[in-house]
Amino acid sequence: MKQINNFEKHIDQNGTKILKFYLHMSKEEQALRLLKRLDNGEDNWKFSTGDLKERELWDAYMACYEEAINKTSSKHAPWFVVPADDKGVARYIVAKIIWEELEKLTDIVAPELDEKVKANIAMYREQLKK
Repeated sequence: MKQINNFEKHIDQNGTKILKFYLHMSKEEQALRLLKRLDNGEDNWKFSTGDLKERELWDAYMACYEEAINKTSSKHAPWFVVPADDKGVARYIVAKIIWEELEKLTDIVAPELDEKVKANIAMYREQLKK
């Protein structure tokens, strides 16, 4: 985890904006989605018997996720824990967070059009209309 923090600090210092999302699904929702996979012929290829074995380790996984999130979340590389039982709501929350974080960036400027291109916009329009 120290290496993760060092790496993220390095890329932050070099201009990369880091946002990390943990999409937290309840054990009950996971069971429903796995059942849906089994019941839906188009999706049952996604089912793995290993999923059942891994579900037995749910509590251990949750403890590890919690530790990793707590030890690798920082001001320059924050974690956002998003409730993910409802896919639409989860997608909305992630999009909203990204939007809000992008709005905080004040050093981003739109690229300028090359002066030669600007000078010939009328000509380019005519070419495209033909």
